[in-house]
Amino acid sequence: MPDIFGNPERKGSSGRIPDSKRDKHQLYQRVNTTIEPSVFERLEKFCADEERARSWVIQKALDYYLTSKGY
Repeated sequence: MPDIFGNPERKGSSGRIPDSKRDKHQLYQRVNTTIEPSVFERLEKFCADEERARSWVIQKALDYYLTSKGY
C-alpha cells in the first residue's frame, strides 16, 4: 500500500515487523489484564530483583499453574 505521498511501501524495518521475524512474532498474543495493586507491586519487585520482563514472569507462572492443574 502506498504512503500518503503515493510512494510504494518500503521493505524492512520502518516501524513494522521485518518479514524475517513476522512468523515468530505472530506466535505471541497481546493481552490486557487487571491485577490487584499489591500483586502488581510484588510482580514489579520480583522483576527488578531477577532482571526479568513482566511478560516472562507471567508466562512462567501461568505455565506452572496450568501444568499443576493438568492443562
